[in-house]
Amino acid sequence: MLSKNRNVPFPQDKRGKNKVERDRETMVYDELDYHEYGDYEYLLPEGEEEYKPDPYFLQAKDEIEKLYNADKEAVFYMRQIQVKYEKEFYHWITRNAITSLVKEGFLKQINFSVSSSGNPLNFHFFVHHTNRYPKRDINYLANIVAEFSQSHIMLSCGNRAEILFAEGLASRGFMPILKKVTEYEGKKWTRTKHDLDYVFKKDNMVYGCEIKNTLAYIDKDELEIKLEMCKHFNITPLFIMRYSPKTYNDLIINNKGLILIFKAQIYDLSQKELVQKIKENLGYEVDCPKAIPGGILDRFERLHNKLKNT
Repeated sequence: MLSKNRNVPFPQDKRGKNKVERDRETMVYDELDYHEYGDYEYLLPEGEEEYKPDPYFLQAKDEIEKLYNADKEAVFYMRQIQVKYEKEFYHWITRNAITSLVKEGFLKQINFSVSSSGNPLNFHFFVHHTNRYPKRDINYLANIVAEFSQSHIMLSCGNRAEILFAEGLASRGFMPILKKVTEYEGKKWTRTKHDLDYVFKKDNMVYGCEIKNTLAYIDKDELEIKLEMCKHFNITPLFIMRYSPKTYNDLIINNKGLILIFKAQIYDLSQKELVQKIKENLGYEVDCPKAIPGGILDRFERLHNKLKNT
């Protein structure tokens, strides 16, 4: 039987956001109530220096200790804990807190591998040091992750999010004039093989848009490249993402970009049974929406109107 506290509610953000940040970041953290898709894992490499303690690192350790002390039979894998606490702690802080708890002996790390679309999917599961029989739960959870990490499901998640946001923005007059963009108005991007998902246009304002429907953060190098692409094309960066740390948001804002964050990972309508399984066993916020809620589009439209008048 799976541990009774598997679906502990997601913690509330204790750090908060001030109004100046919210104005520029658009509707960050007022998002949809709704994976990089394959859910791969990592710890600090062997011998790498442990994260130096700071208040958030220590708070993360304390929260994770409470989580496992409340249910000593609980089984979680790295990404699952990172997402559970992402409103309070950056993913890398949670990773380092877990690494420290393993080194101290409070947690046991159990490595596990399953196959997804013919490729190995490697996990680091973590259990309380007194948990003697976690293998059954580990096998069950790993197979759920392997199921949603199949290549056709990964692709459908990305495509579904792109389609829904393109349709939603188009319904408000933000027309998707280009897709998979490497060239705009005679300017070609040749430095890398990256592209922008869309170029939207309304009221003579042009947005270079990247949509990330993943559990993991967007890769920092990719983020910087997409910002450089928008600068090269002389268009406004727009990042629509399931979640993003404040440090990334600040980078986007400093490059005169906009951020639209949505909470729940979007799946295709055909995946309702899988989505329910993910919710019940992994505690992720996931959904199969038919459309992007109007409130999200309202807030983006208000920000657009504010920017066009500045």
